[in-house]
Amino acid sequence: MESQICCEIECMEVAPLAEEALFRLWLDRMPEIRRRKVASLRFAEGRRLSLGAGILLFRALEKRGLDGARTEIRENEFGQPCFPDHPDLHFSLSHAGTWAMCAVSGAPVGCDAERLGRGNGRLARYCLTPEELEALERKKDPGEWDREFTRFWTRKESYLKATGRGMSLRMSSFSVLPGEEGRWFEERPMAEGYVFSVCGLGRKTGSTVWRRVRLEDDPEGKPSADAHAAAVGPDTP
Repeated sequence: MESQICCEIECMEVAPLAEEALFRLWLDRMPEIRRRKVASLRFAEGRRLSLGAGILLFRALEKRGLDGARTEIRENEFGQPCFPDHPDLHFSLSHAGTWAMCAVSGAPVGCDAERLGRGNGRLARYCLTPEELEALERKKDPGEWDREFTRFWTRKESYLKATGRGMSLRMSSFSVLPGEEGRWFEERPMAEGYVFSVCGLGRKTGSTVWRRVRLEDDPEGKPSADAHAAAVGPDTP
């Protein structure tokens, strides 16, 4: 018997949106809140990333029988988005470099994507607990240190999003080391040079499915899911 899916995560490379026709086609399909967000961004790279995240959310809504362009999205008091008319449907968006990410679940969820190579000792001391710093400093190889730091960072960002608090909570005030109940974390190597993490609140009661989405350059501008999707069971750390 297959395990129930508790969370779906999709990641997409947004480079195809550099083509103006494809960018405009998808932008016209977005809800007003996403169009305003894209228009507010100064640089083309940021506009592509924001639109890419919107496309992934649009896909997630349409797959669940909802109107991707009309489903209302609001922000809570901490600026975190939610569906006011669908309180049992939770989502989180992230983007970094040239990749966009979306996580959707029936329970509170957060996700974060980050490029490797952006951490340093000062930032680590600012955002990690003493126990996390101790674990990080055991990584003597610079590449391993950087990946472990980015793993800590993305877990913390995804946890803050899952709680709905955003960056209102200081990162060093909580730990994402294993052992604490009421939450779970996962990472997957969806693209070289990046770390993609997801956090769910509560007990993990089903499997997660990670998909890499390809935005095809076709007349209809439809993204199609890569055939390679990984399902991870509830007992996976």
